[in-house]
Amino acid sequence: MQKLKLVFLCVSSALFLAASSSFAEDPVEPPFQKDIDAFEKDRVENEIPEGAVLCVGSSSMRMWGDRIERDLAPLTVIPRGFGGSKFSDVLYHFDKLVTAYKPRAILIYEGDNDLGSGMTPKEVLGDFMAFRKRVEELDPDIRIYVIGVKPSISRWHLKKRIAKTNRLIEAACEKDEKLTFIDVAEFLLNDEGEPREQIFLEDNLHLNTVGYHLWAAAIGLEIVPAERKYEEVD
Repeated sequence: MQKLKLVFLCVSSALFLAASSSFAEDPVEPPFQKDIDAFEKDRVENEIPEGAVLCVGSSSMRMWGDRIERDLAPLTVIPRGFGGSKFSDVLYHFDKLVTAYKPRAILIYEGDNDLGSGMTPKEVLGDFMAFRKRVEELDPDIRIYVIGVKPSISRWHLKKRIAKTNRLIEAACEKDEKLTFIDVAEFLLNDEGEPREQIFLEDNLHLNTVGYHLWAAAIGLEIVPAERKYEEVD
């Protein structure tokens, strides 16, 4: 019986060590690591300039990437949108996503997926303020332009949470001279106060070309005049 127990213990230990070794060899990849690696490769190989306007956020920011330089001209912008992200993901990858670029200003769009995943407006505000704190620790002179959560057909059932989230973030921005809230909702809603059907792709979540004309107009009216003087100085 003792020999049987000994054999059992040895086999169990061997299986445990094998499993542990397997886990060690195949660690779980952090969320969006491939996107971050691609950004880093681009930064190094193409000598992305420091002191620009860093544009970071979820898929609405990513899908704006092909035309963002034209829409926000003459500002020097660095598009770094990665689809599906939340404020917490920007915080997780902060060093390579923000610190590495030494931006003079940041244009950020998050909150859409945060609310879509079930977070409350106060939780989204908390993550935004955590992001703001990290930026302040990096450089207190960096200006942050935060785009309010956009209304969309597919997430119209969250309209109350979206509105409250925007109110909370806007109120926080009003108390901080380095923060500017940009409301895109009024550009994307019709006269009845509902999302314009003709400005969305088939998924009813992401903007089409017409939608991005409106989106860009709302954002450009705020950030271009505010940042142009710094562009000229630099």
